[in-house]
Amino acid sequence: MVGCHGAQVEAKIVEEAITAVLSTVELSVVLDRTAGLLRRHFGETRVAIHKLVGDAKGQAEILRVDDPRSGGPEAGSRFALDGTAVGEAIASGKRVIVDPLAPTSPRYKEETALAARGYGSLVTFPLVFEGVPIGALEIAHPPQEGLLACCLRTAEQVARLAAIALHNSLMVEEVRRLNRLLDKENARLREELREIRRDERYVAESPAMKAVLEQVRRVAGSESTVLVRGETGTGKEGLARMIHDFSPRFSGPFVVVNMGAIPESLIESELFGHEKGAFTGAQARRAGRFEQAHGGTLFLDEIGDAPLAVQVRLLRVLQEREVQRVGAGESFKVDVRVVAATNRPLEKMVGEGRFREDLFYRLNVFPLVVPPLRERREDVRPLATYFLARQAARMHRHPPRVGEEAWRRLESARWPGNVRELENYLERALILSTGDQLILPEGLAKPSEGLPPAEMTAQQVTEVAAGNLIRPYDDQVKALLERALASTEGKIYGPDGAAAILKLQPTTLQGKLRKYGIQAKKGGPARD
Repeated sequence: MVGCHGAQVEAKIVEEAITAVLSTVELSVVLDRTAGLLRRHFGETRVAIHKLVGDAKGQAEILRVDDPRSGGPEAGSRFALDGTAVGEAIASGKRVIVDPLAPTSPRYKEETALAARGYGSLVTFPLVFEGVPIGALEIAHPPQEGLLACCLRTAEQVARLAAIALHNSLMVEEVRRLNRLLDKENARLREELREIRRDERYVAESPAMKAVLEQVRRVAGSESTVLVRGETGTGKEGLARMIHDFSPRFSGPFVVVNMGAIPESLIESELFGHEKGAFTGAQARRAGRFEQAHGGTLFLDEIGDAPLAVQVRLLRVLQEREVQRVGAGESFKVDVRVVAATNRPLEKMVGEGRFREDLFYRLNVFPLVVPPLRERREDVRPLATYFLARQAARMHRHPPRVGEEAWRRLESARWPGNVRELENYLERALILSTGDQLILPEGLAKPSEGLPPAEMTAQQVTEVAAGNLIRPYDDQVKALLERALASTEGKIYGPDGAAAILKLQPTTLQGKLRKYGIQAKKGGPARD
C-alpha cells in the first residue's frame, strides 16, 4: 500500500511530470510517460486517457489504457459519452469522483466493469486547453481506504500537464495529417504538370513523330538506357525530358551534361566529381553530375564528343552503377538512369576507332531516331502556331494572322536547322511584323529534297562541314571544301577567303582540310 505524500514529495512528482510529459510531442510517448508516472507513485493504479472524437459528436476514443489487472476495452476503441463519468467530467469541466464504486446501483457506466476487476474508487479529470475540453484522464484505485484522497491533489496537477501535452500532440498529429494530404495533392499536381509538359513539349501531327512518341511512352516506364539520335535542332533534349517525366523517376532530378561544351581537361571532374586536393584548384570535395542525378535521370547530350578516356569510365558506370571521384580511392553506388543523344554517325566512329564499340552497344539498348522536320511537314503548321502564340505572349501582343501563302512557304521550306531553326525564324518574323499579319523575312531555304553541295544554304554548309549532320555527307563535304578553295585560289583567311564563303572559322576549316587530306596549295599546308 502506498501512503499519502507530503508537500515536498508532491512537488517532486509534479516536477517529474513536467519533465516527462512536456519534453516530447509524440503522443504515444506522452501517454506511456503519464501512465508510468502515476503507476510509479500511486501503486496498483489503472490509468486511461481519452480524447474527444471530432468527426463523431458525443463520442470519445481511448488513447491509452494502463491496467495492471488487465481486461476491459483496448486503446483505439470508441464509446458514447452519455451516462459515463468521462462524459460528466467533460460536460461540467470539473473532476468527477466515485468513491466507493457501486456496482449494484451504478451512477456511471464504468462502475460495474471496474468493480468486477477489483477496483474500488475512480476519479475522472477533464483535459481542458484554453477553455476547450479535448479529453479526459481516468484514475482508478483498488479499495484501499484513503489512497484516492492522498493522490487527488497531485493527480489533478498532472492532469493539467497532460492536457497541455495532449493538445500539443494532437496538433502535431493534425499537422502530419495535413502534410499527408498536401503530399497527395502535390503528387496529383505533379501528374497534371507531367501531362501539361507532354502536351507542350511535342507537337506531333505527323505519323513519323507520333510513332516516336509512342516509343517514348513504352520505354519511359523501364530503366533501360536510351540513345536519342537525330539531326541538330530536332528536339532531342526535349524528348529526353519527356522520357524522364513519364518515368517512375519523374520526381527526381533531371541533370543535363553537354559533352561537347566541357573542356577535355575538366570533363572527368564534371561527370564524376573530385576530392579535395585531387588537382590544382580542387579546394573542396565536389559532387559530379552522376552524383547530382542520383534517383533521377542523367542526360548525356553530344555523347559522340566524349574523349576516349572518358568513354572508358562511362562504360564502367553503366555496367557497375558505381562512380569513383577523381582523386578518390573508393567508388560508391549511384542510382541513375542514362539517356544519351547524338547527331553523329556513331557506327562510323566505332569503325574509325573514335568511339568505343562496347560503350556504343551499352548506350544503344533502346535507340530512338527523331525524324528531321523536312520528313514530317504535317508538324510545321501546329509547331509554328504554338511558337507564335508563346513568343507573342512574351512580347505582350496578340499572335499575328498567318496567310495561306506564308503557310505554303513555311511548309515547303527545307529547315536544315529543323525545329530550332523554325522557332528562331518565327521569332525574327514576329519582331519584324508590325501589323496584325505575319510577314516572313527572307532567308528561307528553297523547297527541295537532297540538294547537291552546290545548292546548300549557308547554314547547312556550316552544319555539314562541322560534322553535325547524322547522314553520310563526307563525299559531298570534301567536294564542297575543294570547290571553295578552288574559287579562292587556295586562300583561307580574309573576307574573300574560303572560310568566309563557308561561314566557318579559319582554324575550323583548316582542321577539316586536314581531316579530308586536302591541301590549300600544291605542296604546302592549308594556309595563306
